[in-house]
This record gives sequence, structure tokens and C-alpha cells, in this order.
Amino acid sequence: MGDTTPALPDFVLDANAVLKDDKAAWRHGRVPDYSKTRAFYESTKKMNHEARSLPDLVEKLVKNWEIEASYKTSLSDWRTVDQTKYTLSLNGGPPQTGEHMLQVGTYNALLTPSSYYDPAHNDFSASHKSFKRMMPTFAWEVLEVYSGPPVVVFKWRHWGMMVNDYVGFNE
Repeated sequence: MGDTTPALPDFVLDANAVLKDDKAAWRHGRVPDYSKTRAFYESTKKMNHEARSLPDLVEKLVKNWEIEASYKTSLSDWRTVDQTKYTLSLNGGPPQTGEHMLQVGTYNALLTPSSYYDPAHNDFSASHKSFKRMMPTFAWEVLEVYSGPPVVVFKWRHWGMMVNDYVGFNE
């Protein structure tokens, strides 16, 4: 008998898979360069997931999803999610659609209002400028996977080195 294990998609095997999507509509008209972020991640990560383990697959999926959510301008170009069913919920908050993320930006979708930052006063472009200027390399790492798939629940960290002052608009 032959192997009946389904093939895994490239975006769970290669953290840079979606960067090869040359037909996608990319923000700023070009594929983003993640080489510095990947180097920073490799030198500062805490976890070493076994290749093809669930945490490894989820981590690569999340990295590719972040690229798509941040830089692909059309939900129809996202390969990491089922575009008709996808929602994101953070810390028990309300589900958000991919279209919502494309409108407000990933930072605004992930952050709640505080005395330091208020998504209501920062559009997609302003939020990305604030965070990318402050922390040019901002890595993702999966710490633990609690469930999945098809519904994946995990603990993660998102960190960087602050190299410039934070400038945000809260009012």
C-alpha cells in the first residue's frame, strides 16, 4: 500500500513560502524583505521546535499568515486561511474577518486601546509606520500549542529591539 498521508501545504513547511507568491497584489508594489527579521528571530528565539511537529507547523503558518495580513492587499491572495471562514479572535475578543484586517491593519486588529496606543486614531499606514520605525525587526514565535487543527489555539510571543522612539497617536 502507498502512503495515504495528505501532503502538507508549503506555508506550514517554509516560513517564507508566501514571499514566493509573485502573482499576488503586494502592498507598496513589491514583496517585503523579511531577511533581517528572520536573522533576528534565529539569534533571539527561545524555542527549538522539532521539525514537522505541531508547534513547528503552527509557527510557520503564523509567520506566513502575518506576511499575508500585513502585505497582501487582497484577501483572495491569502493562502494561509480559508477566506470564506477565516476569523481572528484575540484574548476572547470578538471575531474579526480578513477584510477587517485589510482595512485596519494587523497592529490595529491585535491591539486594544490604551494610554499608549489607540487603534481608533491610527489607520493601517500610520500604525505600520509607528511600529516598523520603532522596531524594524519584529519576530513571531509559538511557545505552546493548546489545540488544533482545524481551530488552532496557541501561546505566542512577538518581540523586537526598540531602535527608535515610539511615536503614536492616542487622541
